[in-house]
Amino acid sequence: MTISSPFRSALLALFTTLATMAVHSATLFSQADKLSLISATPIASTLPNYGLFELTLNLRATFQNPFSPEEIDVYASFKSPKGEAIRVCGFYDQPFSRRLVDGKERIQSAGDPGWKIRFTPNLPGRWQYQVFSGDKTGTVSLPVQYFTVSDAPHVGFIRRSEKNPHGFERDNGQPFFGVGENMCWGGGRGSFDYEKWLPELGKAGGNFIRIWMCSWNCGLEWSKETQGEWRSGDYQGVGVYSLDNAWKLDTILDLADREGISVMLCLGTYGEFNDGGFFNEGQWRFNPYNVTNGGSCLKPGDFWTNADARKLYRQRLRYLAARYGHRTNLHSWEFWNEAKAPADWVAEMSRCLKGTGEFAGKALDPYRHLVTTTYGDDAVWRIPEIDYTQNHSYGIADKADFAPVANQEAMAHRKYGKPHLLGEFGIDWRSPDDKYDKDGQGVNLHNAMWASVMSGDAGGGLIWWWDNYLHPKRLYPQFTPLRAFVDQVPWTRGEWKPLKIESLPQNALHAYGISSDGMALVWIQNAAHNWKNVYEKKDIPEVKNIEVRLLDLPPGSYSAKWWDPYGGPALAGKLDQDNGGVRLKIPSLLKDIAAQLTLEVDKKPAQQ
Repeated sequence: MTISSPFRSALLALFTTLATMAVHSATLFSQADKLSLISATPIASTLPNYGLFELTLNLRATFQNPFSPEEIDVYASFKSPKGEAIRVCGFYDQPFSRRLVDGKERIQSAGDPGWKIRFTPNLPGRWQYQVFSGDKTGTVSLPVQYFTVSDAPHVGFIRRSEKNPHGFERDNGQPFFGVGENMCWGGGRGSFDYEKWLPELGKAGGNFIRIWMCSWNCGLEWSKETQGEWRSGDYQGVGVYSLDNAWKLDTILDLADREGISVMLCLGTYGEFNDGGFFNEGQWRFNPYNVTNGGSCLKPGDFWTNADARKLYRQRLRYLAARYGHRTNLHSWEFWNEAKAPADWVAEMSRCLKGTGEFAGKALDPYRHLVTTTYGDDAVWRIPEIDYTQNHSYGIADKADFAPVANQEAMAHRKYGKPHLLGEFGIDWRSPDDKYDKDGQGVNLHNAMWASVMSGDAGGGLIWWWDNYLHPKRLYPQFTPLRAFVDQVPWTRGEWKPLKIESLPQNALHAYGISSDGMALVWIQNAAHNWKNVYEKKDIPEVKNIEVRLLDLPPGSYSAKWWDPYGGPALAGKLDQDNGGVRLKIPSLLKDIAAQLTLEVDKKPAQQ
């Protein structure tokens, strides 16, 4: 049966009204008390710069849904030693504990729910703050209070670099170059899996992971208990959040922070708008925004256009920013995994987080974390509030090497003048790389990471198969030499641009490089040393008498430092220079080699 347009509009309006009523009806957390803000207790009155300042509120009020700011609004106004005013929203919280039962994570309540405010100061000195709360009966506040911040060293939040448009840096100017992997969810052990994975990654030098929020891992908002789908958490339907999962995500982010690892936090995935799928990942029939589950969307596409759905998503962003935004190891918000969100939707949510456009002066995220999404198109990547571009790249075991793929994607995204990341990659999207790498050599992991770096990306490529390939094969040592290499590169002193390179013998090598202000980085790979040849146990001959010409370096005298990307002693090549440019000569190459070239300052040609 075809539903006529006027009837469909009326039906949608009815469902929207019903959904709004549902969100504001009684919930598990409903409260009916006279508005009273009794106290706000800080965890400390003195803390280091960029340390956590947290308040626990004694608050009584009347509300059905504590997550709706229309019913109850809790916030604090902070004033810095320089007089800057910063508004930070409060959030509803509950303590939990966790344990393993027969190898499965069990999360249970450890106290009553209540209100908290979290804040990260970025200046030493005396700060002041005042806490406010309001419900439909009025607004109350507490007297102005103070706390002191000591001048302790800290790198701060992660930003786009001021001098290198393709890189990231910390508040103190220190470069942030991501080396790591996807680590999107735990198995039956839940957050306990991260206690295995994160220390091994951190020990190997990894500093970056990607985590999903989804119905089976740390999701906040999902339909109530149903059958035949993936879920983990106590869900209460549209507009009401899972406090056990919110606590679980805090636990994982704490673990990452202790290991020096920053997180790209992905807030949802494409399966929420599909049914079926190769992995049976389609979940539209369980999506809380679906009208059959109390939402206001008749079909998946309505999510992007329905006013009530957009309002509820902004509400979720408010909770996320209030609860997790204080974290300096939160690298970025990623709206979606592989969902093709329209550019106007992405732009609205980005402005909402950053307080631009119609949301000026009302930023949900006062720390202005980086924002991205996948998939993005030209219109999405050109949104000013979108901070970096991404792509995901897989084969069906038909791409012999992902080094050229990483290079091509990096080059394709440079036109946006933003950092770029290879956010996912793998040999075959249908099955783990383990299928093609039983010996755990990690050739494809290795080649894609190094090619990403030498093509100008803001981090090494992030492999997908973390739990059924990288960890079981203990491939973490692959990250160590890469981290050692990128840590000594001055990524933020200026723009890094691709090098024009010619290599001999032709077709035997992949050679990629970038340069900036008298320094060049080059990676040279024996093209035959790829996962497919290793998997098929083919002979991989050494490439001999290699000459790589770097054609567009500034004139002058260069020195070279050679690196073995596998961490062993590098076989030094030879550096020749003439009017035609710089030539790197390598007697033979079985796998790959990297070089860092530096223009010797005292030998720079004089300015004319």
